[in-house]
Amino acid sequence: MRRSGLALAALLLAACSNSGTDRVKVIVGATLRSGDTEVADSVVVVDGKRIRALGPRPVTPIPQDSERVDGTGMFVKADAPVTELAAGQPADLVLTDGAGKVARRMRDGIWVE
Repeated sequence: MRRSGLALAALLLAACSNSGTDRVKVIVGATLRSGDTEVADSVVVVDGKRIRALGPRPVTPIPQDSERVDGTGMFVKADAPVTELAAGQPADLVLTDGAGKVARRMRDGIWVE
């Protein structure tokens, strides 16, 4: 009985530790900086640890039950060393204000600041 209790506790702990990446996250309205390109009023969709989609808001679908972050007036870009963003890449992002001050940082699809 004790073994099954420990196994159950391990499963519950694993489920809790994965909960940060389960919900799709979306940054809406920020200016997307990717390499030398800027896209105003963009959408960045993060599913798990990867970028699922990104682009201008009018053509980039936003999943219904996603966790949304309003990026209006801000900039979203890859957290160094990568400079260009693309679907399928790891979701290591930084959201900054106009002066370059970090407002939020994402590592592997999880907000860390």
